[in-house]
Amino acid sequence: MGTSSQEQNPVKEGLKTLLKRIKSGTSQEELEKARAEFKGLLSRATPLLIAQAEQELIAEGFTQQDLVSACDVHLELFRSTLEQNEIQVPEGHPIARFQEDHRIILALMDQLRRVAGDLKKKGSFAEGRQELSKLDELIEKLLEAENHNVRQENTLFPLLERHGLEQPPAIMWMEHTEMKEQKKKLKKLLDQREEMDFDTFADLFLQNSILLQEKFANHTLKEKNILYQAALEVLTEEEWKDIKEECDALGYFKG
Repeated sequence: MGTSSQEQNPVKEGLKTLLKRIKSGTSQEELEKARAEFKGLLSRATPLLIAQAEQELIAEGFTQQDLVSACDVHLELFRSTLEQNEIQVPEGHPIARFQEDHRIILALMDQLRRVAGDLKKKGSFAEGRQELSKLDELIEKLLEAENHNVRQENTLFPLLERHGLEQPPAIMWMEHTEMKEQKKKLKKLLDQREEMDFDTFADLFLQNSILLQEKFANHTLKEKNILYQAALEVLTEEEWKDIKEECDALGYFKG
């Protein structure tokens, strides 16, 4: 265990160094070079390691805004990885819709984080009225998008468990629950915003928006690379038809 941790440390330190370079990049050329190196390191880093690197940077004086800029880079890379890793299935296949859901939800979370960043630049709740209204609308859409998780939990997961694949669905279900709680936390922050000062609220909302989007970006990669691939190997055509019928009966959220 100790050796593994030591092997990971250089990657974490490398991530921190590159995030600092991205923050202080003085030219587009320097920024692109740092991004390219960062992409290489990300392929060797776990989500936990990325989170630890960011947490240490905050402790070392990185501001939340600095972290937003850093997150922009690796979320951009996540998006590119998601697109590259798209599983090719026939039109109408349940996995095709699950993957479409991922794209819609990630776009909503992207909007949420960007509007939260815009809000932070305002000086008061009154000045940020338009952004607050948009955030409320986006949170409602993200809560409606829980329909994606409900469809998977009620159709795909039980069949995988029946085939003896219990851990992947269990892990995904746990992450679904965690993300639902994060959405509820954001909703509660919005509803109770008048109980705190504007700057505290704006900081907390932006920080939690970033955490939610990073969690979801990582989650979708695990679903595509582990859960869906395993499902395609073990489920029969008849079972996929059953999943599609049940998903249709449960309905679909609007983007």
